[in-house]
Amino acid sequence: MTNPASPIEIEPLKAGEAEQDAKALFQSISNNARWCARERSAGAPTVHHRLKEKRMRTLNRWNIGGLALTLALCAPTLASAQDQECGDVAALVRQAYPGSVAEGERGLRTGNRTLTLPSPSSINPHAMFCRRWRGQPGLVLVAVPLIAEVHVDGTSGDLEVLVVDEATGTPRQRLRLPHAMDDDAIRLSAVSFDTAPYRLGPDRLAFGVKRHWAGSSRPNPFSETTLSLYEVRNGAISLVLNNLVVYRSVGEWDLSCAGNTVATERILRMIPGQHGQDISLLERTTRSTSKEIKNGECATTDRPEPPRTIRLPFDGERYDVPRLLRRD
Repeated sequence: MTNPASPIEIEPLKAGEAEQDAKALFQSISNNARWCARERSAGAPTVHHRLKEKRMRTLNRWNIGGLALTLALCAPTLASAQDQECGDVAALVRQAYPGSVAEGERGLRTGNRTLTLPSPSSINPHAMFCRRWRGQPGLVLVAVPLIAEVHVDGTSGDLEVLVVDEATGTPRQRLRLPHAMDDDAIRLSAVSFDTAPYRLGPDRLAFGVKRHWAGSSRPNPFSETTLSLYEVRNGAISLVLNNLVVYRSVGEWDLSCAGNTVATERILRMIPGQHGQDISLLERTTRSTSKEIKNGECATTDRPEPPRTIRLPFDGERYDVPRLLRRD
């Protein structure tokens, strides 16, 4: 049924679609998990936590769901891999930011902003990172956080996205996103590229920028991931999808066991539309309740809601993301 007052089109799932999508989702999780294990065994950095069994069960509930959990476990590996794809960082920075001045061990001052070079030994959400653009050989995507201020209660800064010639390090296109690095009590914990084949139409390929957010309240845990899509059009980087929330988890608990959480994830699929490729979102929401039972164990009950699909039409230039599905 379509609501004429909203660009959201909700489509009922056909028989068998939910099972097929679930199989595809869990196969993807399994593949990602095996890839992460291989990367860690090859020497990629990882973090180990020593927690008692009961505590681990409790914490697992307040982490994110299957797919997001896999991504979280992979985050250090993915960030390290993207840093390594920057190639000659010094040459890249010289061409993109001529006149920048060294500031500290890995910082550079450009105008009234600070950029941080990537480090192979640490994960810094304020450091620049790169990724080869899958589907566009010879091009590298570069994201450069330009930080104005960092305070105890938040950060202010912009994010600049560049498309760079891999052979020479020369920027071909660039787009500055004002205030994209701003945060407060809800911290911007990571930024990453998504180079899945987002084909908008014949010879039109978009790339994604994901921002990952995490709350600072332990009694009220919160996490969120947003996706924006961009394409190179008429010699410039153009926004085509703005701040779609692809994962959100909100919860409330007593810091021991009892509590509840609601987790929603949205999986994108490109489908034919009138002006190119529309986006079909598969939305899944799970409500979970935890409580202490006999022997002091913490038990969790999951109640998945019926999945639904939401269609975002493409007008040839942009997707209109409804307010309820985006981060403002």
